[in-house]
Amino acid sequence: MKVRRVPVIAAIAIVLVAAASGAAAPQTTLEFWTISLQPFFTDYVNGLVAGYQRANPGVQIKWVDVQFQAVEQKLLAAVAGGVPPDVVNLNVEFMTRIAERGALADMDALVPAADRTSYFEGLWSSGRYRGRTYGIPWYIAPPVLIYNGELFKKAGLNVLVPPATEDAMIEAAKRVKDRTHVYGFMPPLDGTRLMYLFLENGLPVLSENGRLAVFNSPAHVARLQTYVDLLRKDYFPDDTLRRGFTGAVERYSAGQLGMLVVGPQFLLRIKESNPEVYAKTFVAPYPMGKGRVIHAPLMTLAMPKASRHQQEAAKFALYVTNDENQLAFSKLTVIFPSTKKAAADPYFRQTGAGPEWQARTIAVGELKYGRDLTVVVPNQGELFKIFREAVESAFFGKMSAKEALDWAVREWNARL
Repeated sequence: MKVRRVPVIAAIAIVLVAAASGAAAPQTTLEFWTISLQPFFTDYVNGLVAGYQRANPGVQIKWVDVQFQAVEQKLLAAVAGGVPPDVVNLNVEFMTRIAERGALADMDALVPAADRTSYFEGLWSSGRYRGRTYGIPWYIAPPVLIYNGELFKKAGLNVLVPPATEDAMIEAAKRVKDRTHVYGFMPPLDGTRLMYLFLENGLPVLSENGRLAVFNSPAHVARLQTYVDLLRKDYFPDDTLRRGFTGAVERYSAGQLGMLVVGPQFLLRIKESNPEVYAKTFVAPYPMGKGRVIHAPLMTLAMPKASRHQQEAAKFALYVTNDENQLAFSKLTVIFPSTKKAAADPYFRQTGAGPEWQARTIAVGELKYGRDLTVVVPNQGELFKIFREAVESAFFGKMSAKEALDWAVREWNARL
């Protein structure tokens, strides 16, 4: 009997050990939010998730895609409710506002120095607020100028000599409107985008120590007055301030706008929405201001401080933004990686059919000028609202350009 019991007892022991080990296997679930990547990039993100889960069998990734207009409020609600995502895609403006509330984890503490050096220094520092970094750089889309060659020809403009500066673009826009009766452009003036034009012209928004607003100098006033005069003479539509970039893309896609400053990736949307306009589209470098710098919007990955898995979340974010995965993402759409090695890949110098290939080559050449110029200030929402009100007051005749900027500077300095 004893001889028979030994293998039976041993077998039972093996089963118990196996069951115990299975029950004790660690299982971490990370919630990962992206912004408007479905449906075009569903397969790519699913592939990212599957690859990470294979390499990290104790981790499950729950992917949630959120529309751009909803992500900030949804994140704030999730943080307040104690159910935040572990990794969330934010642009620099959203990231700054959430960081100001003390709700984001410090990436300088979570990410080893050796890993930080793989990113362009200027892009890593773009996620900085009050001396600490709150977003790992993900992808960037330096803007280019796209223009309707047919409208240029009707206006008597040389399609092979596009405007190279902001002032030259203004003159070209006036000529398109005068000769074709179609608006030449919708300048980036909605929201706080006039700040970018100031900075691109070498005109600071804040003092060097960041404690004073300084955007009411004669040069600032003159730059605003230029666009006020253009609106009054009907050189761009009055819905520019209300509809902004969305309205500009719609007009261009409909063949009702001569020029559009846009990230190269939007060429694919124009190709889909109106192939006829896409076929008439030429691409040129961004018409730079006097400051020789280009505002290039950056997407980051941030970690809410309330996440219970910060170390694992940081590891996953580094995986999403590593050289290999960023390069693979860039090959699916017209964007650029934030890591030096991926950006140096020969892929970005290849030629192909369609203006998006030319845009890719142009944007590579612009990277040395690109920075995310989002102004980082405390009470950002309140200060930006004041700035918007001032700009709109100047455009709609409630104040002069000088009065509007003087008022906004006083209000800012009372709060900084």
